[in-house]
Amino acid sequence: MGSLQLHEGACHCRAIGFRYRTSVAPADWVLRACQCSFCRTHAALTTSDPAGSLEFVEHAPPALRRYQFGRKTTDFLLCHNCGVYIGAMMRSGTKGFGIVNVRVLHSLGQLREPLPMDYETEGFAERLARRENRWTPIAVG
Repeated sequence: MGSLQLHEGACHCRAIGFRYRTSVAPADWVLRACQCSFCRTHAALTTSDPAGSLEFVEHAPPALRRYQFGRKTTDFLLCHNCGVYIGAMMRSGTKGFGIVNVRVLHSLGQLREPLPMDYETEGFAERLARRENRWTPIAVG
């Protein structure tokens, strides 16, 4: 693993975005295509790195909208202006964890095929544990 590289993404109107730092090369990112109706509707492809860091930013307050559904364990981050889904975050104790939607990266290089994921059978505790182990720690906010 090398040093952390910065990858930035934003919604269509650039009102909200993120700074994702990882030492994993984009060609080696594990991409997930969640099969829930929200992610399918938004055509989301997500990634994360437990050894990286993530910061969500709001360039044009109050454009950030937090949406919860299902078990209400996570905030899905959407732009109030253009409707784009940029990522998701959750809190566990004093720590935050998140994922990014790679479709909103400023530059989308060569990426691998996404893995279809189905989390419907997970219980509440299982879902939190999976996210704590797999998602990227949130550095700010």
